[in-house]
Amino acid sequence: MTYSRHIDNGRRAAGELADQLSTHLAELRQLMSAIEDASTMPGRVPDADADGTGRQATRGPARPTERIALDSRRLALAEELKRAAGQLPYAVAVVRGIVASMDRSLAAWEGEEPVYDTHRGESP
Repeated sequence: MTYSRHIDNGRRAAGELADQLSTHLAELRQLMSAIEDASTMPGRVPDADADGTGRQATRGPARPTERIALDSRRLALAEELKRAAGQLPYAVAVVRGIVASMDRSLAAWEGEEPVYDTHRGESP
């Protein structure tokens, strides 16, 4: 196999990975929106009463706010959203780094002198 074939395979793989990233980002946006909406409502599956029939208990006062606030499934959604929010800055940083590196390489190929932002800690 020649060297140029390896380069072509690498380009194709990078393009496919970029397409996958785009697809997963669209899915992420949809899921985040759905979770944000769902985390303010009670879960759709009713809690089973003591006899396991799946019916809501009818004794005692109705406390919908309390039921929503203490719903473990709703809390799990909110926790998942919080976890994602903690990881997304790292993903953004990685993608921004890749973009900046590629941009500098392209600028150098076009004959431009590299520009570094010393306020952000960049150096040649």
